[in-house]
Amino acid sequence: MSGYYYRILLLFGINVILTLSLNITNGYANIFSLGHGGLMLAGGYTTALLTLPVEFKANTLSLPLWLEQAQAPFIFSIILAGIVAMIVGLTILLPAFRLKGHYFILASLGINIIMINIAENVRPITNGATGLRGAPPYTNIWWIFGIAIFLIYLIWTLLTARFGRAIKAIGKDQGLAEAMGVNSAKYKAYAFMISSFFTGVGGALWTHLILTISPSSFDLLVVFQIIMMLVIGGVSSISGSILGAAIITAILEILQPLQEGINLFGFEIPRMFGLTQVLLAVFLIIVMIYKPDGIMGEKEIKLLSTD
Repeated sequence: MSGYYYRILLLFGINVILTLSLNITNGYANIFSLGHGGLMLAGGYTTALLTLPVEFKANTLSLPLWLEQAQAPFIFSIILAGIVAMIVGLTILLPAFRLKGHYFILASLGINIIMINIAENVRPITNGATGLRGAPPYTNIWWIFGIAIFLIYLIWTLLTARFGRAIKAIGKDQGLAEAMGVNSAKYKAYAFMISSFFTGVGGALWTHLILTISPSSFDLLVVFQIIMMLVIGGVSSISGSILGAAIITAILEILQPLQEGINLFGFEIPRMFGLTQVLLAVFLIIVMIYKPDGIMGEKEIKLLSTD
């Protein structure tokens, strides 16, 4: 496989991980969160600081000596990236669980704003808006799809267990679930912890694929692209998350030349920045009109059925 198509395949795998992790909260538990950009940023910076070349850290940053000299194994760095993302998510959002509806959505949006501002202003650690470069190219097909397959198995296993039944009940009708004895706060916290962990892992894998990271790497545009993958594929569907990630990843790559300007059948199409996002929005509207529950809805392919 050529380098270009191999890179698209790797991006697809990372998007599968991110969409599946988002599906745990925004899908099954019905906790509509917009904070996964900030969690990806936390995971990305964590793994970058643990794996960047010592020379770069010594010349560019002002870190504690132990962190400056740190050269952690990749497996350790991505696990710690997930843990840091989980801690960040719980610290900022756990108090917001008392909020409901659009109030919680706005509170979750604060994760992105807070994390981007921290990354821009803590220059001795993050190098500010310039960001960090030179992360080792550890991400490969084995890491990405190994983690993706593990996450699919984990979600499928959880959904067939008591945890999954409780989360589904909360997602369908929280009041009724609590009346039946389900501790909604506990299960929502567990769901958010699992989701945050794998979102941080996704951010770490992305960092070691792109090899640079900056505060703007995970802005609202990235957040809405992942939500689009989930919504188009089908909320509360493992198969839908995979399908949505495949469709949006492919569309983004196919439309990229249009945005940069191309010669199409003798017609010169000028640069039109933002065209990709406009066409994606049109595609989303069309899907929502004809498939309001997404392409898969809540259905699964037979191999992944949780019934």
